[in-house]
Amino acid sequence: LSSNAFLVSTVGPVQKAVGCCRVQQLPPHQLALKMAEINDSYNDDNDDDDDDDDGYISDEELGDWRTFRSTLVGNGLSSPSLTDASEEGNSEGGNISKSEEAKEKKVSANVELLFSQSDRLGEEYLSGAWAHEAPDVEVGGLVVRLPLEAEIHKSKGKSLISKELMKRMNTEDEGSSGSSYLSLGSDDKSSSPSPNLSFSLVAARTLLWYKKAQKLIEEEMENISNLANEKGEIDPRQLEPKSESLLNLYLDNQNSWQEVCLVTNRDAAKGSATTFVINRPMAFSASQGLARLLLFGSAGAISDRVPPSQTQLLVKFLNAFENICAVYIGGPDKMDEPATLIHGFEDLEGAEEIAPGTKIYKGGINAAIDGIMSGKYNPLDFRFFVGRHEYKDGELDIAVHASKYQPIACARPIVLKQCMQLPKPLWHEVLELCGGELKELSKLELMKRDDIQEED
Repeated sequence: LSSNAFLVSTVGPVQKAVGCCRVQQLPPHQLALKMAEINDSYNDDNDDDDDDDDGYISDEELGDWRTFRSTLVGNGLSSPSLTDASEEGNSEGGNISKSEEAKEKKVSANVELLFSQSDRLGEEYLSGAWAHEAPDVEVGGLVVRLPLEAEIHKSKGKSLISKELMKRMNTEDEGSSGSSYLSLGSDDKSSSPSPNLSFSLVAARTLLWYKKAQKLIEEEMENISNLANEKGEIDPRQLEPKSESLLNLYLDNQNSWQEVCLVTNRDAAKGSATTFVINRPMAFSASQGLARLLLFGSAGAISDRVPPSQTQLLVKFLNAFENICAVYIGGPDKMDEPATLIHGFEDLEGAEEIAPGTKIYKGGINAAIDGIMSGKYNPLDFRFFVGRHEYKDGELDIAVHASKYQPIACARPIVLKQCMQLPKPLWHEVLELCGGELKELSKLELMKRDDIQEED
């Protein structure tokens, strides 16, 4: 039995749910059993349904297809658009599922903090936390900002600086054994932490291109700084095209450094999308001014008076959220509007699911306030976002194609849990759950910091 034979047998509902897949390291007897199960089920379903509309499946019949897909990815099935490095990283661990990997993190500081905030969400995280690369942007998933080194490498010659890196990648370093790439410090090796990289092909590949990109960035930034006059000013006309290319990428990258964004809306036909940055905390409690901003927008926050019709809501809000209120900067757009409330409660009156099956909801502020005051909910069950990213004309798709952002599918606890005072930043947590090249990239980025200790 071949992988191709298995693929033929799964054309139909399963393939529509997860896209074209391929099999890795499944024993023949398992393939035979799986083929028999699927063929029997598929043939039975089609005996009396020849006139159905091309195998259409409703949301109810499909169930939680995101979790189903993550299980396939975790057990060796992957979309052709996922990177080879990710596949190598997943198969290397003996086909450990994402939920099993999450359970291994039970004693991690991040999980301990989550349990202190919400037992319900903590248990959900342990029982099924997963994340993996996605082939495209999807509502309910994430887009994660990649480091500048990764952006330059993955863009494959789409910019002048990327073309220079490709040229260097194709040229062997003369007189170098490759050991120089094991140190992140350019000169002071004694002060650099020892790299904690797994000895695998994906780790070696990632380390190679990352270090070459890092060296290129350092050289070009030094060239740029050398052009500064005694006042520290640089005449942009003196920049070489390659340096100008890098500087533009650098500034753009700094503005959105390690953003983790929840996608709440996307219209592929119109090229529009909306995302909220979920790892930029703004406040831990709500003053009266902040409460007015969250409820009524900037106009209500700066107004001298609160209309009588809004006074009762404001008072109730402060009773519920004054001491504990998780507020985040969701992005630079529409910051003058009332905040967006994100949570995981289906039965909250006034709330709506951002997409079928995600079990992530927005809205329902009045019911949230009443639920907290009655003791049904905890203030940390809710997240407020001031502002957002609004994309049009395919801007988000262009950013993904340019390797600025990586689409990632994930379990909802990763989106719903608070990102305040995390021992390990959410950006690193998500990339580690993804495994493969992204996990190695997280390790390399952690080695730049001395304020975070990597957990064993």
